[in-house]
Amino acid sequence: MAVEHWDNLQHKPNHPNLSGHTMIDGPTEANDLELTEVNRNLIRSYFDEILANGQFSKLDHYIDSEDYTEHNPDMADGLSALSEFFSRNSTMKIYNTLHRVLAEGSFVLSIGEGFLNAVHSSFYDLFRVSENKIVEHWDTIDAIPPCSEWKNNNGKF
Repeated sequence: MAVEHWDNLQHKPNHPNLSGHTMIDGPTEANDLELTEVNRNLIRSYFDEILANGQFSKLDHYIDSEDYTEHNPDMADGLSALSEFFSRNSTMKIYNTLHRVLAEGSFVLSIGEGFLNAVHSSFYDLFRVSENKIVEHWDTIDAIPPCSEWKNNNGKF
């Protein structure tokens, strides 16, 4: 029996992103199961240095510069596109708490919290890692309602 459930719902656009990818296409099988903890730690570091602390000069330490695929509907493939997006939007999307990092081999999901355009939001970022670099990214963003609107006392996380 299921005893608890988490989700992050976001409207799925009817069109692909700038590079032709949707929010749901791409590989689905985890590889490199023996690297699960290494990959989990890579994403923890990425969250801390890049997403939470804005050290965008270190992006090339984490992102594969030759083969990075982006599934966010408002972004494009490639390290340079990601770097440009972060530099243009550094105050639009603010991560400040990492709640969970779930991992299986080459896939790692970070579940975080922060603000998108000043709206309290949850961020679910799914990464595919290969050879100690992020090679693919999917995400969903969902506004977190005020406590007065919660249906239980558990909260979003």
